Amino acid sequence: MDKDTIRQVFLLAISSIALYFSGLHLMSIGKIKSLEDGLIVMIFFFSVFPFLSLLTMLTIKLLKSFLGAKNY
Repeated sequence: MDKDTIRQVFLLAISSIALYFSGLHLMSIGKIKSLEDGLIVMIFFFSVFPFLSLLTMLTIKLLKSFLGAKNY
């Protein structure tokens, strides 16, 4: 793996962890009551889009490597 792919996997792991824990908190609260809840909502939405783009880029790389592999 090249350096760029390793960096993308690392960022995907960080964004998925942030998404998981902020999503758990969002499911447990009824409505936004404090500034902390608002910040967690912001963290959730700021981590959704990097997660989706990184997942798409890595999936495309994986498919290209499988389609480019030759049967020997």
